[in-house]
Amino acid sequence: MYPRAQQQASGFYQSTFINPTPEQAGPYATTQTSSFEDEPPLLEELGVDLRRILEKAKAVLNPFASFDHSFGEDADMAGPLLFCLLLGFVLLFSGKVHFGVIYGQAIIGCLSIYVIVNLMSSKGLDLYRTVSILGYSLVPIVILSFLLLGLFLKKSSLLAFILSALAVAWSTNTATMIFVQTLSMKEQRWLLAYPLALLYASFVLITVF
Repeated sequence: MYPRAQQQASGFYQSTFINPTPEQAGPYATTQTSSFEDEPPLLEELGVDLRRILEKAKAVLNPFASFDHSFGEDADMAGPLLFCLLLGFVLLFSGKVHFGVIYGQAIIGCLSIYVIVNLMSSKGLDLYRTVSILGYSLVPIVILSFLLLGLFLKKSSLLAFILSALAVAWSTNTATMIFVQTLSMKEQRWLLAYPLALLYASFVLITVF
């Protein structure tokens, strides 16, 4: 009788505690299940909007796009970090390990442009939006890295030189337009374009060489 009673008791505990009924589990189980269902996606919790990043990247690549102050106001860090990481991976496939160089140049460049912009403009711009504008304007250089990798262009070729100059001009023009529209500094347009061109030229140099 004892083994049979022990078997019945173990079956009771297994059915009660391992597989409880909704009545036995109480409201906690329902609340826990509904909380998991109501949770937003992970990227949304992190503030990463891939659709918005793609829209802004397309706007940068559109030569006929007109930027207003909303582009600079709608800032995020996910896009710039993504493009820097993407540039690093493309260069990695080319045999160049430049992740540290890319992020080092990005940090120094963003801090420098942040200081220059705030010295030139009375409105001022925070570092967060400065990084966002500079990061999205890096898209043409990322495209350049893909072209150099896919076309197997030599760094000394004429086509590589033309594409590099075009990428620098495109990135510089895009960043300048966004800063001008955001801070209403049309008169300082060319003065601002010079340090921006130097920044993006440094990225092109590590991309080509």
